[in-house]
Amino acid sequence: MTIILCFLFLLIALIFYNKKGIPIFLYHQVNPLSNVTPELFEEHLKIIEKLNMNTLTISEYYSKKPSKNSILITFDDGYFDNYKYVFPLLKKYNMKATIFLNTLYIVDKREFEPKIELNYEANYEAIKNFLKSGIGFSEQYLSWEEIKEMYDSGLLDFQAHSHKHTAMFTDSKILDFSKKDKMDYTDIYLYGEAEDNFPIFSKRGEYTGPALIIKKDFFNIFKNFFNEQLVNITDKKQQLIAAQNFIDINKKYFSKETEEEYIKRIQNEFLENKNLIEKKIGNNVQFFCWPWGHRNNRTIKILKNLGVIGFISTKKGTNSSEANWDMIRRIELRNYTVSKFKLNLLVARNLILGKIYGFLS
Repeated sequence: MTIILCFLFLLIALIFYNKKGIPIFLYHQVNPLSNVTPELFEEHLKIIEKLNMNTLTISEYYSKKPSKNSILITFDDGYFDNYKYVFPLLKKYNMKATIFLNTLYIVDKREFEPKIELNYEANYEAIKNFLKSGIGFSEQYLSWEEIKEMYDSGLLDFQAHSHKHTAMFTDSKILDFSKKDKMDYTDIYLYGEAEDNFPIFSKRGEYTGPALIIKKDFFNIFKNFFNEQLVNITDKKQQLIAAQNFIDINKKYFSKETEEEYIKRIQNEFLENKNLIEKKIGNNVQFFCWPWGHRNNRTIKILKNLGVIGFISTKKGTNSSEANWDMIRRIELRNYTVSKFKLNLLVARNLILGKIYGFLS
C-alpha cells in the first residue's frame, strides 16, 4: 500500500510540475564540421516548435514572468557560424536566442567570408596574434556589424562572457611536462609559446580568484634544466620530484596576486567586455556567463557591484520561473543527437525531473 501511495504521489507531482521547468540549452559552434551541424540544429528547433515551446532571451527570462513551457537557446563565445547558419534558422522558425560574447576577437566589419574552422583552431591563432601584436581579431568570430543586425532583429540578445576567455595558473605544484602539439590557446596565453618540456601547472578560468603569476622567463630556464638534468632520468616519478625541487628553489619567478590586484583585474577585464558590447549595439549588459563554467563566489560579489544581476553556468539541470540568478543551469550535450536532445528537453521542462537531473549530474 505504501509503495502504491508513493507511486501515485510521484505521478501527481510529475504531472503537476510538467512544463514548469525552464530548460536552457548551450551551444558553441553550428557548422558542417562541428558536433552540431546546421541540419541537426534545425531538427532541435523542429522539436521545440512541435512541443509549442516559447523561446526567451536571457533578458526576457529575467524581466518577465516566464510562461509555462518556456525554453532558452544560448551560444557561448560568438562564432561567425552563429550568423551564417544559426541566425537564418532562428528567423525561419521565429525563435529567440542569447549569445554570450568574447569581445577581444570581434572585428568591426567583415572583409571576406572565411573558411570555417573549429573553435580550438580559431582561438589558438587569435591568441598567437594577440601576443604578437596586441590585436586578437579573428574572422572566425562574428563582426560587430553582424551582431548589430542580429540584435536589431529582436531575436538575439548579447551578453558578457569575458573579453579574452583565458585561464590563469592556480598552483606551483608540477603535474607533468608539456608536449608542444598538445598545448591549447590557454597554454599559449600563459606560457607565451608552445614548447616541449615546460612544467605543467594547474589552471582555471581567470575569473575564479587570485592568480598565481609566473614570469615567462622561467619557462625557458626550466626547459634548459630539463634538457640538462632531467632528460637522463628514466623514472617519471623521480623526474617530477627533481622538477619540483627546482621550482621550489626558483620561487622568485612566482608571485600570488593580492586581493586588490585580483579585484582590479576582474573589474578591468569585465568592464572591457561589457562596455564594448553596450557601445557597439546599444543594449544593457547585465548577465555574465562563466568561461568554462568555472565559478567563484568572490567574483560574483565583484561583478554584482558592476551591475551584473545574473550568472550563467554549465551546471546541468533545469530552472524555475523564480530562478536562482546566482547560478542559472544549462544543458550541453557532447553528443547532440536528436533523440538525446529530445530526452533532455522532456526531462528538463518538468521541474521535478529537471531538479533530480541537476542533483544527479
